[in-house]
Amino acid sequence: SEADGQYIALKGRVPVRVTGPVKKGQAVYVGDNGTANTVINGGNLVGIALESNTEESEKLVECVLKV
Repeated sequence: SEADGQYIALKGRVPVRVTGPVKKGQAVYVGDNGTANTVINGGNLVGIALESNTEESEKLVECVLKV
């Protein structure tokens, strides 16, 4: 907890920075700006959303990782 740097998750349920609306059960993919979104656009699968959110702005959405 004292260390500097980024958090890394390899499996499990984790909060993911998502841009755009997302529905529970929807796949989220790597986006261009370092966040995830629901548009494939050649990005790799990050995981499956475990909650819905209709906001267009960036927010944290709990996802189960599928890396």
